Amino acid sequence: MTQRSLSLILTAALLLGAAGPARGDEIDPTALEASIERGLKWLSGLQQPDGSFKLPPNRESLETGFPMGFSALATLTLLKCGTPPNDPRIVKAFQHLYTLPLRKTYSVSVLVLAIEARYVPPAKAQKKRAKKSYSSVARRFFRGKARKVDLQKLQECVAWLVGHRSKTMAGWRYPEGIDQDNSCTQYAMLALKGARRLGAEVKPEVFAQVADFFVAQQDATGPEVPFFPVPAADGPIYDMLGPEQRKKAELKWKKREEKAKRRSGTRVRQPKETREREVFNARGWSYLHREPQDAPSSRTGPVPTYPKSEQTTTGSMTSSGIAALCIAKSELETHKRYWRPRRDAVETAIRDGCAWLATHWKPESNPGSAGWKYYYLYSVERAGVLAGTYRFGEHDWWEEGAVHLLATQEQAGTWPDAKGLSRLSRTCFALLFLKRATIPLVPLPPKRVMTGGKR
Repeated sequence: MTQRSLSLILTAALLLGAAGPARGDEIDPTALEASIERGLKWLSGLQQPDGSFKLPPNRESLETGFPMGFSALATLTLLKCGTPPNDPRIVKAFQHLYTLPLRKTYSVSVLVLAIEARYVPPAKAQKKRAKKSYSSVARRFFRGKARKVDLQKLQECVAWLVGHRSKTMAGWRYPEGIDQDNSCTQYAMLALKGARRLGAEVKPEVFAQVADFFVAQQDATGPEVPFFPVPAADGPIYDMLGPEQRKKAELKWKKREEKAKRRSGTRVRQPKETREREVFNARGWSYLHREPQDAPSSRTGPVPTYPKSEQTTTGSMTSSGIAALCIAKSELETHKRYWRPRRDAVETAIRDGCAWLATHWKPESNPGSAGWKYYYLYSVERAGVLAGTYRFGEHDWWEEGAVHLLATQEQAGTWPDAKGLSRLSRTCFALLFLKRATIPLVPLPPKRVMTGGKR
């Protein structure tokens, strides 16, 4: 038995053993669907005749300076929650969005995500090409169905994002002000990943530099947390696939290796075998950059010399770091020159970020912060989906979060006030969490395997 086979068996056993009681038993599917429908009805009521969305009044709202951003967020939410791509509401929304200038990182990033959501291949197309990766199917569908204006806008957005990266660091800001914050950077990475799935070109060094920055910016130390599976960090991305799909991925990898060997005369090796760890260290991220102290020797990449920030580690920013690093890994694994020197540090950072969430996770509020609850919940959803895990430690993050959201939704379909965000954004983030809207890096395996069938 190979080390990899043993690792996969151990991971599967841990997944099964860690399942525990299903919090989802508290979630009535009918109630979940009704909750989403109420939220969508309220959100649709904000759309104006010109296709834009009206921002509800809120003296603490920050979205007033992001007219493209909150309209794109509402459009993305409608699409992710099942509104047909050619529904009049969607058509009007894009007509409006395409008239607006590209100005803010959040706005441009969410517009890219909305474009991708409008051109998700239907289930029939995905099933027809089941042997191909989702990205291959999505790229082909987009090229065949997208209008010229969509293709042009996607290219403009990618060029804008790449052109507005930090001049002295690696990520993104608004772009005015300091050079980078981890929130804007997460959204830009999500957008570039989505654009890549649609066929856009982004140089691998963009993802490599962001990976270096997040690795260097993570907490230097943290308490130990018992091992639990984190599929995106426990081996190559294709190890997150089911057994049959994994065999096909490994065969494809061997063919690529043989082709590279014929070209260069040298052997391109597969990634090293999975390295099991008995414990993790709970280490997270803050909003603004800070100078790491006592960085572990396993870290790679430049360490910023900027003054240490007073920002504290939070749940939302830790989720952002996990998501950004998972995206970077998925883009760099096939570029060995970039991936080999970063592999251990990136995978350790992902595991330890998940360990921080396992230690601090709670659906009622954003750990380490006085606000941004719904932004945080949607960030956790992205981190969980991209890391390929249904649990952070003992916590089933979606089921526990869904129980909380269903219990706190207001009669109108919205969610209660929270610092910093309007009712529009709060509702969008809650709905996106409930729908598990993030596209996984690979098709995720069934949640649990139980006697008598799959659940």
